Amino acid sequence: MNPKKVLFPIMTAALVAGLAGCGGEETTGANANADKSDGGEKVELRVAWWGGQARHDKMNQLFDLFEQKHPNIKVSREFTTENQYAEKFTTQAAGGNAPDVMQTSSFFQFDFVKRNMMLDLDPLVASGDLNVKDFDPVDVGGGKVNDKLYAISLGHNITGVIYNTVMFKNAGLDMPKNNWTWDDYVATARALQKSLGNDAWATEDEGGVYRVLELYAQQRGKSVFTENGLGIDKKDLTDWFTFWDQMRKEGLTPPAAIQSEQGDKTQEQSMLARGKVAMISKSSNQLKIYQGSTKDELGIVSYPMDPNGEKKVPLIVASLGISANTKYPKEAAMLIDFVVNDPDAAKIFKGEHGPQASKAMQEVIKPLLGKPEEKEYAFVNEMMPSTKPYPTMPGGSTSVQKLLLSNNEAIAFGKKTIPQAVDDFFAQANQILNR
Repeated sequence: MNPKKVLFPIMTAALVAGLAGCGGEETTGANANADKSDGGEKVELRVAWWGGQARHDKMNQLFDLFEQKHPNIKVSREFTTENQYAEKFTTQAAGGNAPDVMQTSSFFQFDFVKRNMMLDLDPLVASGDLNVKDFDPVDVGGGKVNDKLYAISLGHNITGVIYNTVMFKNAGLDMPKNNWTWDDYVATARALQKSLGNDAWATEDEGGVYRVLELYAQQRGKSVFTENGLGIDKKDLTDWFTFWDQMRKEGLTPPAAIQSEQGDKTQEQSMLARGKVAMISKSSNQLKIYQGSTKDELGIVSYPMDPNGEKKVPLIVASLGISANTKYPKEAAMLIDFVVNDPDAAKIFKGEHGPQASKAMQEVIKPLLGKPEEKEYAFVNEMMPSTKPYPTMPGGSTSVQKLLLSNNEAIAFGKKTIPQAVDDFFAQANQILNR
């Protein structure tokens, strides 16, 4: 693509998928009619995850069942949105109050490990407390940092563009296909906007979304982070912010005030679910969650590609890990092993984070998958040959990811010029990463 020909088909974005729900609540399940009794001491495990209401309901079902099977273990539950998650639990860990079991992912894992938040799980695998024998190798590898296993995969997924097929049809457009280009993406957005009018938009403003900036950077042969610091330069970020600024000026994204209101709303409350945007970039596993929140049929396609750039995309692995300071490593391992290897748990979980790591559990849930999951799995399977492991990140990277959002928002509201936002991002990021 010639950057002089089209200013803003240089990139695109989609946030570290923000999810939402009833943050900070705790629930416990009944332990009547237990089919298994451990007969051990009474133990209370704190477990933390992020998500919207649909995920919270599913996780509560899982842990209710675990309590029934293990009446001596109470599961205290802490959940929040993805945008709030890393900050909340790194703060708790710094105060010596981390949950016993924590959800993590490729976006957070390196930072959590480098903050000494996570327990090395290799001894628990060696002892048989955690079983990963039939896991896909990409899932096992996704839980490792410096060749040590710190997290057990819940499944793998890929960032793509989830789109409303009805809006595409109303605009007279064919459905997008994998490996479409940035020029295709912009032309599609413009055509959609003509059909949508003034009360809906082609796409959300994704200039502040780390996960899609990462995809853009990788197309340039770079990564947002290296193991020790930033892997992009000021020109990369200037191009990125410029692209989304042009999208805003053309009216292809919601105005800043409307976009900022989106905040930590759940998928159920999102602009995509409410028919206010036609496209949004999210992890592929979220397709089924968004589909459950709208009557319009949704589809998923790869993130736009630079035809002259790198074609590999990073595979996202969602996981559960154990706090380095837990008093109950055996019981924590028991809970994680239940989630990833118990057939009854698999029937509840049903690939919530994408194709499950255990091949046996994939077979258990195969008859239970609906059309949205079939679309999701087909997308992941088609893209898998083009994936690579998620790049390593430095300690403090989760804090830097939030800087991207705040500086993009400052540009959108006219509080900063693009050069000011770029300079501020690099100054603040380097300060955080060099502590």
